[in-house]
Amino acid sequence: MKPATLQLKNDSGICCTLTNFGATLMRLQVPNREGIPTDVVIGFPNAEDYTIPAYQKLNFCLGATIGRYAGRISNGGFYLNNTFYPLEDTITLHGGTEGFDKQFWKVEEVNEGLNPFVIFSLESRGGAQGFPGNLKVYAKYQLIDHALQISYTASTDAPTVLNLTNHSYFNLDGTGSVAGNVLFVNAQQILQTNEIVVPTGQFLSVKDTPYDYSKPATLDFQGHYGLDTPFVLKDGTVKASLYSEKSGIQMEVSTNQPAVVLFTPQDFPKMGLRNQAGFGHFPAICFECQNYPDAPNQQHFPSAILLPGEAYRNEITYSFSK
Repeated sequence: MKPATLQLKNDSGICCTLTNFGATLMRLQVPNREGIPTDVVIGFPNAEDYTIPAYQKLNFCLGATIGRYAGRISNGGFYLNNTFYPLEDTITLHGGTEGFDKQFWKVEEVNEGLNPFVIFSLESRGGAQGFPGNLKVYAKYQLIDHALQISYTASTDAPTVLNLTNHSYFNLDGTGSVAGNVLFVNAQQILQTNEIVVPTGQFLSVKDTPYDYSKPATLDFQGHYGLDTPFVLKDGTVKASLYSEKSGIQMEVSTNQPAVVLFTPQDFPKMGLRNQAGFGHFPAICFECQNYPDAPNQQHFPSAILLPGEAYRNEITYSFSK
């Protein structure tokens, strides 16, 4: 099957390119302070590039929709209603080796009106990757003024666990590194994680640590390996922001989710990305808005259980100004 490519653009100068493979955001262009369109999301030139097995094995999930469960699930699975559901491995990341990022989604609707949008859908059968319940999922990408809004909705016919997110890699200059960008995260705590990045169940204060972005602070990677860190979000409209002095672009992130996992890869392997030669050390940052990783195994974390008759909803908005 050949993946579809779709494009949305609006009068504010925002343009995004999508593919139904993985319900993926391939490209997002916004005007910089000079009004020049700037690629702020890292991706491949063509939709077919995302289907290549060699790329999929790297598990970078560029711009993809992540499911059934974003982040890590430990213990080889989880208990639900006193039944243990074994998953693929001792630690299952982003739903497993055949997660939603590696599926062909159906293009349900394309609207090119004032606030253009695309809706993708996916049916995930009970037992897929070990998860119970037949699941119907929708992913909606919509441009509204100076923002891209992503909405995930889902329903199930049997109790299950669910945690979706988008895995876009942002670089507000379209080149170089995110080192030196100014980051804000509306969080006073992070989840403590062990050496394999699984939450221990403990909460840590960010005060007097390298993770304190509760006031805007410069991203500085001296002396550590970057972020792969779940931040516990506080109330407030803006949950995080990123600013580049070079491009003049500021991005604000809002969501209805309780956490955001910030991820800053050190480098990208050679895999044919747009402008790959132009990226530096720490080329991007992900804002993975979601429930807590490993919530199915941590009873004091917010519940990730979805029941029949309930509606799952994850809303993420990336707003841009200059």
